Amino acid sequence: MKYAIYNHMDYRLNIRNDRLRLRTHEPEQGFRELVDQTGNMTNLFIKDVTKEEVDLVYELKFLVAYKGKEFEPYSLGRHILDENEISLFSMDSNDVDCYGFEKLEQFVFKKNVPLDDIEAIIEMKKHY
Repeated sequence: MKYAIYNHMDYRLNIRNDRLRLRTHEPEQGFRELVDQTGNMTNLFIKDVTKEEVDLVYELKFLVAYKGKEFEPYSLGRHILDENEISLFSMDSNDVDCYGFEKLEQFVFKKNVPLDDIEAIIEMKKHY
């Protein structure tokens, strides 16, 4: 997911044809509510800005440390707290034998790991 820092706040970001569109679910000054194609209000507020108006554009990624190795999460969100486990993703076939991953398809391996077995969740902001 891409984000931008604008007026000292982080916003979700869409980029199309070098146009930056900030998104938020809260009404804010200078933002307009997005209306869908059928004319319905979406409770999504947007603002088009230039790259000169934002402090930073970045992509947010996560890694999960498990048994001394870092893996990508298959998905990460509030649902993991309810499920009390996180799904890890790998493209390394050695992780099947070393870490107990299961093959989903060719070169795609997955393992559900209890949250108590996770050493760390690492947030990475990659400059875009």
